Amino acid sequence: MSSEGETPAAGGDAVCERSCDTTGSSLGRCSAGEPTLACQTEGMSSPHSPLAAAVFLPAAAAAVLLFVGSRAPAGGPLFYTATFGSAMVYFMVGAVFGRGRLRGRPRRGWAEIGRGILIGSVLVAVFLLGALLVRRVPSLAMPVDGLLENSRRGVLWLTAVTTFVNGVGEELFFRRVVPDHLPVRSQPGRAILSLLLYVVVTAAMGVPLLAVAAVAVGAAAHWQAARTGGLLAPIALHTVWSQGMLLILPQLI
Repeated sequence: MSSEGETPAAGGDAVCERSCDTTGSSLGRCSAGEPTLACQTEGMSSPHSPLAAAVFLPAAAAAVLLFVGSRAPAGGPLFYTATFGSAMVYFMVGAVFGRGRLRGRPRRGWAEIGRGILIGSVLVAVFLLGALLVRRVPSLAMPVDGLLENSRRGVLWLTAVTTFVNGVGEELFFRRVVPDHLPVRSQPGRAILSLLLYVVVTAAMGVPLLAVAAVAVGAAAHWQAARTGGLLAPIALHTVWSQGMLLILPQLI
């Protein structure tokens, strides 16, 4: 009888062992040196992954809190409480379920952060140009204007901090926890489903342009997360975009 982690090879003479390398993939090698079994890559959901607890319930809770925050009086305590609450949901779930790394080798350093800042700046420019057109369409401009009232009537620095903290939480949840627990084998499939969930949760705020922005920002952030294997670049991208919208967009709409 073979021990745990060993598989009898053909003929019963050789013993195969399985071990994972540092990238998350796993190759089994027989005592004869032949490659055999491959285990799941890190970040791929197993049949027993807590999908509901790690993905659906937190997403639903965050959507409800964002909906409440968007309906709260502009700049009032309820807005800040609900928005911070959604961020806390993301952080708590990340602490419990976000221990696995994204696929790839993490590339630390200012180069990746700088690339995130650059992409975020491009997105800011694109959406500011779009805002010049949107303000001519009342049905689209009014929801955005209502959201921006939080920066006009509230405490600007507190609104900026709230926006930053929530953005970091979103990156942790949608770019790490969600892809790690979706029962989908292909990385593109996990990316698409994660993006769709991000758009749905963002749409709970009732601002159509935010849902459009979620597609662009989410796709760019997930690309950076998959490319670098970490969250520094996506967080930098998200922060530049959200702070740019917060500080500049009110001047245009």
